[in-house]
Amino acid sequence: METITTSRPKLSRRDFLKMIGAAGVLTLPALGYGLVRVGGGEFPRATSPYAVDESTRPLSSGEMAGPLLLLINERAENPFGAYLGEILRAEGLNCFQVAPLSAVNSATLERFRLVLLAEGPLDRAQVELMESYVARGGRLIAMRPDVHLAPLLGLERVAGNTAEGYLQVDTGHPVGRGGVAEALQFHGSADHYRLAGAQAVAWLADSAQARTDFPAVSLHRYGQGQAAMWAYDLGRSVAYMRQGNPAWANQERDGRDGVRAQDAFVGWVDLDRIAIPQADEQMRLLSRLISEMLSDVMPLPRLWYFPGAAGGMLIATGDSHQSPASVIEDVLARVEQRQGHMSIYYAPPLMNDWRRTIQRVQSWVADLSGASADLPTPSQVAAWRARGHEFTLHPYVEEGLEAGWQRYWKEFTGRGYGPVSPTVRTHRILWTGWVETARLQASYGIRMNLDYYHYGPAFRDQAGEWRYGHFTGSGLPMRFVDEHGRILNIYQQPTQLVDEQLIRMPWGLGGADIPVEAAVEIARTVLQQSLAGSYSAVAAQFHIDPFAIGGDLAVKAGRWLESTLDYAAAQGIPIWSAAEWLSFTEARHEATLDQIHWDPSGRRLSFRLMASPTLQAELTVLIPPQQGEARLVQAEVDGTAVAYHERHLSGSNYAGISVKAGLHQIVATYS
Repeated sequence: METITTSRPKLSRRDFLKMIGAAGVLTLPALGYGLVRVGGGEFPRATSPYAVDESTRPLSSGEMAGPLLLLINERAENPFGAYLGEILRAEGLNCFQVAPLSAVNSATLERFRLVLLAEGPLDRAQVELMESYVARGGRLIAMRPDVHLAPLLGLERVAGNTAEGYLQVDTGHPVGRGGVAEALQFHGSADHYRLAGAQAVAWLADSAQARTDFPAVSLHRYGQGQAAMWAYDLGRSVAYMRQGNPAWANQERDGRDGVRAQDAFVGWVDLDRIAIPQADEQMRLLSRLISEMLSDVMPLPRLWYFPGAAGGMLIATGDSHQSPASVIEDVLARVEQRQGHMSIYYAPPLMNDWRRTIQRVQSWVADLSGASADLPTPSQVAAWRARGHEFTLHPYVEEGLEAGWQRYWKEFTGRGYGPVSPTVRTHRILWTGWVETARLQASYGIRMNLDYYHYGPAFRDQAGEWRYGHFTGSGLPMRFVDEHGRILNIYQQPTQLVDEQLIRMPWGLGGADIPVEAAVEIARTVLQQSLAGSYSAVAAQFHIDPFAIGGDLAVKAGRWLESTLDYAAAQGIPIWSAAEWLSFTEARHEATLDQIHWDPSGRRLSFRLMASPTLQAELTVLIPPQQGEARLVQAEVDGTAVAYHERHLSGSNYAGISVKAGLHQIVATYS
């Protein structure tokens, strides 16, 4: 368990003596002043919540460069250019570098096979730079491009635009093949163009799937290269789809008391599309476009979304409010019977320092004597962690975001439950600002948030039917981005399956209140959709509280838990804690694919994979099984031939090679 930096509140020896005197506790002095200081707990120590700005790093040269270059336009009013890098990493295209547009010239561009140009105005010299690059064989994808790029893109700008609209992918086009047929939402504004030599990959459309004559995505051959256009900015659209409408931050919109993250999605997400991970589908359209544009010059390796050959993930979590240790142990044992691990988000009762110290002593005595304790003891928490589970904070923030975090961090660590691990779900999933909750959590070292939670009347349509799926448009973790386009060092992992949205909980009706069998069927459907092509990490909420209450509530909660886990296990879906999933997510995100070289005469692809071995993740590298007429006949890792498995991804076939994180040289031979 990694440690998050903390600071201990000050307690003088004089304050200590006053405290025990007032409490009438005569035995505490013998236990020592140091024990009471420990019982006083710790406070989180804040650091910068922001990720490193990749555009400030110098570009590598030669084969170190990688085939892709993301250009950020410093003159853009739209701040979400850098977020395109998060999209590339989410898609496993970890073979790119980032640079400001003003820092590159023709020699720079020649080192890269494909340039992804973020939205922003261009001067004449920059337009000519792009035209020259493409004419000599380069590939360009421009997000909501400057109008002066229209001739290069094979388009003609016409009056008008579409705001908050839809796009419909042409599934008959090679790039669109494997995409969904339904129209997909986008957020932001899309410019109107007329085709003037380009091919349409997708069209602007309305919600009824009535296609317009304006392309949403297009592809054009220009000179020896290719140029593609996205009529709206994908970075902004994905950010708004995942994080909700920033204009609605701090507004209570769903009729349920308290402001939550899902309030920003009321009237924002099309409930008829909620079963589709709309943001992910558009990101996959970008990755297919990149692969297709490079297909005649090189096979492009990438990383699979999940460990090994898994087709999805079940992230098992359970909020627990002062639940007894025996109840938590019972639930964890059920998870372990399915070869899984679980995250317990625990809210202990609040105490003052001296009572908390007495509680520590009682826990210590219970551990020594073997007697049972009501609340978990530090040794029990340590044992659960040693078995692979996560046990961490579940803060109440009704008194204020920062005050709540400070108070519950102090309580949690003062009970000996520390260290606080780097994932969290907030009590009542209350949310502040567009990303203010995430910003504060990131500053405290929290790196995965599960507060985007499928709960409440926001997900009931006008006909009264409850809808389930991906209200953030995604089943994948990605880091938050703030209003200014700065990347926060914390991942958003949605919680798609929520017990209190499905079945009755002890605190009353929260959602559909359907039979357990119907709730399990919904869970099976969402998990099956991942295996069938939505490729999702599905987080589930299994509250611990019903098990503590007992009776019919515990029976129903047990059936919901066990049946969902049984289905995942039967389908080969790993059941992980959020901490395990974060570790994998970070290893995959930080991995790099570089030194990529394609020898067309020898029909040999070679590249290097670098991933931190300290995270102990199993990554799967995907390689196209065919390049032109040549087929993959052998794959080697560090000079040794290895087996590979077939993997279908969004209309394309790949060969999957699973390796432990570390430094590896991979060679693929085609014949």
